[in-house]
Amino acid sequence: MEAEYGIELLNMPEEEGEPISSRIDYGGIDSDMVGLSNYFEDIRNHFLGEAQRNWLLVTGMAGVGKTTLAKKVFDDPSIQRHFELRAWVKVGRKCEFNEILRCILAQVDPDTHDHMVTHGEDGDDEKLVGVLEERLKVKKCLIVLEDIWGWDTQVMDNLPQENVRILLTSRQRFLEYQVQIVRLLDEEESKQLLGKKVFGEEGFPFHLEKLGEKIAKKCEGLPLMIVTVAELLSEEDKTPEFWTEVAEKQHNLVFEGAYDQISEVLFPSYDYLPQYLKMFFLYLGAFRPYRDIRIYGLLGCLSAEGFMEPTEIQNLQDFVFRCMVELGKRYQLVLLGLDRLSWFSNKDFRVHSCWQHLCINEARKIKFLHVLQSLEDDMEDMKDQRRLCAHSNTLFSFKEVHDSIKSDCAHNARSLLCYGPYHQYSVPMHAMDFKLLRVLEALQVRFYGIPLEILKLVCLKYLALTCNKDLPASISNLFHLQFLIIHRNMHIKKCGVLSYVPMEIWEMQELLFIDILGRELPTPNSNATLDKLSFLFGVSAKSCTREILKRMPNLMKLLILSEREPYDDDDDKNPLCGLEYISEELRNLKFLNYSVVNPEMKYVSRVPLSMFPTSLTVLHLSGLGCPWKHIIDIGLLLPNLETLRLEHYAFQGPEWDIVPGCFLKLQTLIIGDTDLVRWRIQHGSLPKLDLLTIRHCYKLQQLDWMRGPSMVTKPTIELVECNPLFVASAIQLPRSVFTVLCSLSV
Repeated sequence: MEAEYGIELLNMPEEEGEPISSRIDYGGIDSDMVGLSNYFEDIRNHFLGEAQRNWLLVTGMAGVGKTTLAKKVFDDPSIQRHFELRAWVKVGRKCEFNEILRCILAQVDPDTHDHMVTHGEDGDDEKLVGVLEERLKVKKCLIVLEDIWGWDTQVMDNLPQENVRILLTSRQRFLEYQVQIVRLLDEEESKQLLGKKVFGEEGFPFHLEKLGEKIAKKCEGLPLMIVTVAELLSEEDKTPEFWTEVAEKQHNLVFEGAYDQISEVLFPSYDYLPQYLKMFFLYLGAFRPYRDIRIYGLLGCLSAEGFMEPTEIQNLQDFVFRCMVELGKRYQLVLLGLDRLSWFSNKDFRVHSCWQHLCINEARKIKFLHVLQSLEDDMEDMKDQRRLCAHSNTLFSFKEVHDSIKSDCAHNARSLLCYGPYHQYSVPMHAMDFKLLRVLEALQVRFYGIPLEILKLVCLKYLALTCNKDLPASISNLFHLQFLIIHRNMHIKKCGVLSYVPMEIWEMQELLFIDILGRELPTPNSNATLDKLSFLFGVSAKSCTREILKRMPNLMKLLILSEREPYDDDDDKNPLCGLEYISEELRNLKFLNYSVVNPEMKYVSRVPLSMFPTSLTVLHLSGLGCPWKHIIDIGLLLPNLETLRLEHYAFQGPEWDIVPGCFLKLQTLIIGDTDLVRWRIQHGSLPKLDLLTIRHCYKLQQLDWMRGPSMVTKPTIELVECNPLFVASAIQLPRSVFTVLCSLSV
């Protein structure tokens, strides 16, 4: 497959035979530089000053404004005064080193211009480099290599170094240093750009301003999308009625037309992907636009389809995260915020709507995935599709859709994905004869009881449903099942009555992931174990007994939901009583107490927090109500902890003093809804902290952070709806040591 991909890449028809004259004609500045001013200043200063290296890479998503930025720098008067010679080369995917040299010489040496433009290959590379070095001996030169598709050491090592500065633009990020990543525009910048493009410098008229703001927001900050939508809007009637349709309706002529135009620009980025990432990326088209993607749902679907298998050096979760990082950081194809649990970058994982449009069309074309968005969708394309997705779950209730699915693709489908808005009434999706189904994702559809037809789908590996009734014992007939996700439609239950999954669940030996929100695991009567189980979500402390936890030897992530009463002092009901028996494989623990959120409560957990397994890297606690002095057990005895979230009075009290030697590996700390007043961080603690987020802490007034020489990072402090006194004190922290971001509202 790798060899075939290499051959395909070499034979790409685009740019074949493109003349030098078109590669060196950059066309001048053709777009507004809204939102790019800071980047422009940084890049210009980089080239006017003394830099460590003679080059700088500008990278970002296709259409984000890299070329506009490079043109602005290239034409800047101070740059023109500093560099006597300038050269612009559009590289693309197939431009060879010899051709790059000839393009540069054609611009910096008037004597060779005509010859370089009109003739083919002229001499070897060394000769051309020699001519270029001779020309640049006494004159400074700025070279812009636009739209490069890989880091070519031959180009960078053999171009003249003396007096030369090089600006590169690329859709890919293949370096970790000397890189300027161009971000998407924020909502205000998007609105400004759209208004200028449609109405000129004056911007939106008053009666269209709110609608224009909504339309700009739907462009998700991509300048190319905003400009394209603006051009199409300019051709239509500027009436509130028409603009309301564009702003409110998901599928409209303006956005569909813009997506089609932009797809031509985006497609080369998709086409350049390795084959395994193409599959992964196309699968993302199943998700609704403008929505974050549930990581574990995606992981389960891909695993159940057989697209990835665990290995000795990489488990399923690591593979999915690696793919997301590749698509986000290297190829700039998804909006990714995996690095930090940040309020100001809270889009954990999302695909831009432009890319989703491309994914949907390409996946449908190759029979990989068919997305039903409305009744107007062409039913003929549904024939023999392997995966079927609905962005409106009610579509299954229409007879023509139901019949078309049953006759054209149900016999062949491996996945049925219902990603539409939550639907509180059942739809007849289960009666379509999906005999070979491996994935049924219907968490957004309510079932009154699990239909018998679903319990006969013996090929199922992934099942996600919303159902209030108890699971039947026949669930064990799904003996291939790896992912079992059963949520409730209403979190209402009789006082003192617990809902258990059937005992037969202990017979389902392939289970990797269990999410049974509001239900409990029964204690097995035999020596049954779930050796493959890695994730257990949604159970209470009742399911965390010694007898149960010791039968899950490879558990990696545990989410405990507690509803313990604040004044319940019964040690047998201790919410963390079973954790001393948990596997040392555990990396991620969440304990959420939804009952204990009262800041005046007297209840204090008597469980020693030192019982947590030392393997933990992520810990999320909520509603425990422990005094802050007990957190020392976490700080000193969990040496591998990297992320800590403390919310809804996980700890309480007016003072917290972090002593030296605490949290030596912690990178992310999030604190929300607490009665903390004074906080002191001593020397020798939190040396690697990268992000501190404090949310809704209205009593917090003082932070004493004694930053010592052991600190190896420059932490970012995010404050969301906090006490003004605390905000004022945080802003006074030295900018050379801390970065402080503030938000007064959600």
